[in-house]
Amino acid sequence: MVGDDFHYANSFSDGARTGSVRKTHGETYERKRKADFSDALAVGRALDLTLPDSRPVRDAYAQAQAESLPWLFNHVVRSWLYGAKLALNRKLTPDAELVAVAALLHDLGLAQGGAPDRRFEVVGADAARAFALSHEMGERRAETIWDAIALHTTASIGRFKGIDVACTGSGIGCDYGGFGYQELSEGDKKIILSAYPRLQMKNALTTCLCDIARNHPNTTRDNFIADFGVKFVPGYTRASSVDLLNQAPFAE
Repeated sequence: MVGDDFHYANSFSDGARTGSVRKTHGETYERKRKADFSDALAVGRALDLTLPDSRPVRDAYAQAQAESLPWLFNHVVRSWLYGAKLALNRKLTPDAELVAVAALLHDLGLAQGGAPDRRFEVVGADAARAFALSHEMGERRAETIWDAIALHTTASIGRFKGIDVACTGSGIGCDYGGFGYQELSEGDKKIILSAYPRLQMKNALTTCLCDIARNHPNTTRDNFIADFGVKFVPGYTRASSVDLLNQAPFAE
């Protein structure tokens, strides 16, 4: 259970607890050869997927790897792979390059530890949109990438935004909460998890989200991070929509 795991997660050193110090916690894994983009393509072939092999996707993979701790990097790659496989199984045909870039870059804001003035999803969406424009992916596709990342924790909206946003979110949701995981074969699950293991993701993600709740609480009170704040961060309080309505300055 996450509640029990948090005691382990909370024991990380301060330097490893946030994504802003990206490689400290990854020293254990640096003895192993880093997975490069050709490894992801090989995993795709094993899954009967033809993954996009383009400069934007290669550079997104490299940027995610450079800016993320190993557990977080593996999460974004798994999200890409799960999403691609679920789309194939569901006979959906999203823009594969766009979805790859969105999935690979969707947690840049988390890797940076969030921000004081905006949700971490928006931090990542802004960075990914700039990336897409710099790689000449076009304004429309860049805006769709922004939507996919900004909405990736709000599936109840994102799944109605269009096929590219929905397919990005389905892969992320599969790796976060197992949504759609039952649609994958045991063989496909083993291929993905062997290539990109979870590395105690539940613990590490809990710690990162609690740090954002603690350090930037005003960006969390109206969204899912508030659940982590209420459960794990002493003194944290969340906004009540009922109170906001009743405290509005209108005489009635």
